[in-house]
Formats: sequence, structure tokens, C-alpha cells
Amino acid sequence: LQSVGTGALGRHGDFWYPVRLIQATDKSQTSWTVRWWRGCLFATPGLEPDSITTLEIRDIVDSLWMDRTARRQVRLGMWQHACNVPRSEDILNDPSTIPYTPDIERALSPHRGTLQRLLLNPETVDNTACPAKAWLIQRRKCLLTTIVPHTGSLSVSDRARVANYFDLHICGDPKLRHMWIAFLSIAHAHTLLIASRLASDGDHLDCSESDLLEKAWHVQCFEGSDLLMDVDVDRESLEHLEELMFERSREAGIAGYYQWGLDAGDHQEQWDPWGGLPTDLNHEDRTDSESELVCGNNFIKVTRSVPLEKEKQPRPKPVPKGRRRK
Repeated sequence: LQSVGTGALGRHGDFWYPVRLIQATDKSQTSWTVRWWRGCLFATPGLEPDSITTLEIRDIVDSLWMDRTARRQVRLGMWQHACNVPRSEDILNDPSTIPYTPDIERALSPHRGTLQRLLLNPETVDNTACPAKAWLIQRRKCLLTTIVPHTGSLSVSDRARVANYFDLHICGDPKLRHMWIAFLSIAHAHTLLIASRLASDGDHLDCSESDLLEKAWHVQCFEGSDLLMDVDVDRESLEHLEELMFERSREAGIAGYYQWGLDAGDHQEQWDPWGGLPTDLNHEDRTDSESELVCGNNFIKVTRSVPLEKEKQPRPKPVPKGRRRK
């Protein structure tokens, strides 16, 4: 299997969806902690997009590059392609993009007063109650106009949800977003979310609130990326995975010619995973044959429950075994 941080497919129910590998749970790599792509549209309940779970190795595959046999056994679930998802900077600059969730509200609502004071009059907030403020003071920086770059291991979606809550309940005026995006008040909101998650993991039950905030700030400063060099690692890992999964070329061979699921069955809701992909994935340097699209004997047909939008680039339909078109 591929290494930490790369894209893969994880099985949920009958279908496979994109994940990013976070870390193996043991040295033998029998299971992995993964983050599911935020654009997954799961057919089976019990899993949320952008969630972190553990998967057994038998439920994970990579792009299966040049492996026609294995690809024909994999039925793909539905997801938003990387090319159709806004980039991280677009998401983070528009707080209306992703609505906040109950866990965000639980983490931030008890501290609305503190966050509002940090936004308007940060001098009134005690340094011990806001490690980001203490960090700025130590560096003799302006509390209102200095960017705080640290975001820790929070995902783009986490930060977008925090921004959405902040926009609606702390600031309340979209015209004033320039006063808080990337500055002290939203940085403390990130600290509060990290602290809330630390408090729920069972290892910090005896920590005082100030100790928990300091631990959260340490995570925020030293784990993950920072805002000034922001990279949407989830989007980038999916983009690379999709390039390997869907490239049509001489190098990709027959495995690159619409082979996913041909021995297993229709993809979720008869979704066409090739529809809407970048045209440059087809190198047009291989002669394909319709005989390569024959379905296996155990191919499972599904009925589409909800009409899908018309695909931009219709592809050849698989040919049931024994029914070749002339």
C-alpha cells in the first residue's frame, strides 16, 4: 500500500470512496487511520464526509495502476471530483461555504464573550485565557492587525466551519470579515476547538482549563500546516489519486480503459466516475477496443433512484457478456 498522506480508496458498504491515509495503527500496518474525502456521497448510513476513522487493510486499495483484474472488482461510490471542488483559499475566504456543525458550536458557544472581546478589544482578555494573545505580546506584535499563521492539524473543512460559526455568531456582519480572517480572534477559536477535542479524548481529564488551552496551543503551533503556506492536502491527495485511477494512455494500458467495476457491478446510482474529469487525462495515444468493455458474469445492475445531472463527457457503455455491438 502507499505511504502516509497519500490518497487511496476505502470500502464502505458495497462501494469504495476516496480517503487520505493518516497513519498505520501498528507496525504491521494491518489497519490505518484515514480521513474520508469531504466530497463523498455515501450510499450507506453510519459515516460522515471528512470524518476520521480506522479501516482494516482489506478495506483499502490504492489506485491499482495497471491492474485491470483488481479494478474490475471495485464498484465506486459517488464523490465530488477534486477538479470540481473549490480550492482551500476560496473556502477559507468565504465563511458561508461550509455550515458549522454541532461539535463546533459545543466548542465555541461557551466562549462567545471572549471571542467578541478579542475581536473588538483584545486588551481586556487575560493572557492565560488566550495563548495566541500571549504569543503576539511576546513578539511585540499588534493584537488587531498581525496574522496568526498557526492552524495545527485542523482540516480545511474544520476551519471553514469555525469561520462560519464566527461569521454568524461572533462578528455578525459579513462586511467586517477583513477584521478577523487570519487574525487573533479566529486563531483563538481554533485553539478552543483543538482544546475541546483534547478534552474529549480521555487523556486530559485532569487538566485545568488553562493547561488544556496551553496544550491545544502547542498542537496548533507544532502539528500540521500553517495558514501562510496553506495546502489543501485532502484535495491534492485526491487529485493525484484520480490521475492514476482515470488516466487513459498507452502507459496505463487496458486497465486505464473504463475497467472499474466491470466484473462486480454498476457504481453507486449508476454514477459515471469519468464524467466531468479533466480532458488531459486522456492522452489519446492508445487504440482501445470495445471488446475490452465486456462485463463479467456476476455483474450487478442497479436502478438509479435519483436522476443524475447529464454528464459532460459521456463514455462508452460497458458491453454485457455475449452481447457485443456490431
